Amino acid sequence: MSAARAPEGNADLHLHTVYSDGTETPTRVVELAQAAGLRAIAITDHDILDGYPEAAAAAQERGIELIPGIEMSASWDGCEVHVLGFFLELQCQPLQRLLAEQRQRRVARIHDMVSRLQQLGLQLEPEDVLASAGQGSVGRPHVAQALVKRGYVATEKEAFNRYIGNNGPAFIPGSPLAPSLVMDMIHQAGGIPVLAHPIYLKNDGLIAQFARNGLVGLEVYHSSHQAEAVQRYERIAEELGLLKTGGSDFHGRGKEGAEIGAATIPYSLVDLLKQWKSAHRTRSCA
Repeated sequence: MSAARAPEGNADLHLHTVYSDGTETPTRVVELAQAAGLRAIAITDHDILDGYPEAAAAAQERGIELIPGIEMSASWDGCEVHVLGFFLELQCQPLQRLLAEQRQRRVARIHDMVSRLQQLGLQLEPEDVLASAGQGSVGRPHVAQALVKRGYVATEKEAFNRYIGNNGPAFIPGSPLAPSLVMDMIHQAGGIPVLAHPIYLKNDGLIAQFARNGLVGLEVYHSSHQAEAVQRYERIAEELGLLKTGGSDFHGRGKEGAEIGAATIPYSLVDLLKQWKSAHRTRSCA
């Protein structure tokens, strides 16, 4: 759900491309953002920044503001946690090293998942999954795509429900990094750490704990948040002094989920992100 539409224009700060588990190129994502009438967007691929240069060129050509962004993976007490980072210094070497490590973990996870699927009698190879990801950041959606292609399931949703969802027989936990470490790295890279789609945590009490560990913002407006959830997260953000962000979590054609612009924020909230960054620029990326 979106925040109220504002005359200064709207922004969608949660978009994926082919560089992670999206189906569209960065250029195509920008084109769709223009068609949706957006003033600003953020490409937030999983644990990778490689789509930014292409998106930046397309955004400049079309007069759309592109905010450097990412969605990083972490875990807390067995629960998967995703942290968005905005206004990052893209050439930050510690960040780039950590992201490279994260992507290596993702490849290892795919090998482990495929091994479990093979034990279940499914004829699948890691190469089948990795080929779907190309040069991007590989993840469970690529496993689902491979299962559909092999005819073991009819849809990616069925693949998650039967095999690779959090309670599935082939599930392997994701990144072992603590959210505090991920948030600290985003700070080090000059960015703003924001908790993504908090409704997926199923534990609102964690938000206050994360706020004590460096969390700056909360994705209040998300395509999976109904009105009651939006009101609850607005209240939590205000109580904890967290910045409010939002986005569609667009992944592209053939994907479960919303279209670009399905959840947005007024540009005034982007201004608040910029103001926070300007006021808190106390770290440098070495």
